[in-house]
Amino acid sequence: MAKRQLWQKPQLRTDEEQHIHRKVTWLELFFDLIFVVVVAELSHYLAKHVSLDGVGSFILLFLPVWWVWIGATYYNERFETEGLENRIFTFLQILGAASLAIFTHDGLGKTSVGFALSYVLSRSIVTYLWVRGGYHDRRFLPTAKRFGLCFSISIACFILSVFVSPPQRFVLWGIGLLLDISAPLFAYRHQAQLPKFSSSKLPERFGLFLIIVLGESVVAVVQGLAAKPELSPQAAGTGVLAMAIAFGMWWIYFDFVARRSPKSGIFWAYAWAYLHMPLVMAVTATGAGILNVIASEQAGLPDPARMLISGSVAISLTVIAMLENTLHREADEPTHPHLSPALKLIAAAGAVGLGIWGTGLGAIALLALLFGLLAIQMVYGLIVWFNMELDG
Repeated sequence: MAKRQLWQKPQLRTDEEQHIHRKVTWLELFFDLIFVVVVAELSHYLAKHVSLDGVGSFILLFLPVWWVWIGATYYNERFETEGLENRIFTFLQILGAASLAIFTHDGLGKTSVGFALSYVLSRSIVTYLWVRGGYHDRRFLPTAKRFGLCFSISIACFILSVFVSPPQRFVLWGIGLLLDISAPLFAYRHQAQLPKFSSSKLPERFGLFLIIVLGESVVAVVQGLAAKPELSPQAAGTGVLAMAIAFGMWWIYFDFVARRSPKSGIFWAYAWAYLHMPLVMAVTATGAGILNVIASEQAGLPDPARMLISGSVAISLTVIAMLENTLHREADEPTHPHLSPALKLIAAAGAVGLGIWGTGLGAIALLALLFGLLAIQMVYGLIVWFNMELDG
């Protein structure tokens, strides 16, 4: 009787072609736990820097973190094994992600060198894994060559950034991140010839990551209320509405997006994955906005706080609307292909309007109006779902 190999060579997984259902593993869940800390640091950073410059800095710090997670997620999608090497390489990636968390709090200031070197460590590991995959499975070699080249140049940019001062340091970061984000596009034609991505595991993995991000909004509510010397009825009402917004975001994503897989074809797989990037950033920014709204003692919210949370909700709804258009539709899909995204875009426009013209609105009024825009989507989902005819 054959025994499992302790150290396994990577081979492209063909679960989707074999109609095998894949689930997120306990090891992947443990890896994702590290990002709870990183996302919290990013949200707190934005909460303390509510300005256009602060938003730009938040994006510059968020993109490396997101790309570290994406790299690990898609490598496992392609080459996951049950061997010892999978655990060892995952542990090394955990160390890289943990070091990012250590240096994120002032990632564009005193700790920017540590942040850059942490990204180098994380990306070097996954780049090696991609190249190793191409070496052992020749079908992946054309993609591995392109990944290896682009990612290696990106890593070099981050290494070079350590030896120059800002703002040149961050220009090199931008060049490196642009290469990282565009690398899959350079391998588009070759990836289209590879086995299909999982229609079961990937949506679950992305959904679980969004749960982590939504959790930061819950933390923001708790921390914001705990920081107040006493819990007044107005503060309690603000907290309830803030929690309702986080709950509404969960409701909308998991009712309209997470339960369905992307359409067949590499274009839709790419579009679905890339659209999650601004969604995750916007949901994280919503948590930062909630923290500012709860902390405000003014009758009318400051413009930056109002615009941050309103803009974040607007972007979240816009991206979810776009994501709906990337999803596969079963014959009995209850949502309308045009009305459902349109409702989200209309609500997003309303959120933008609140951000721009909502001067003088207090915390409770603003949060109530934002939740009302989310509630429209929630009610629509209930109507179509419970009016759906059941088989048999």
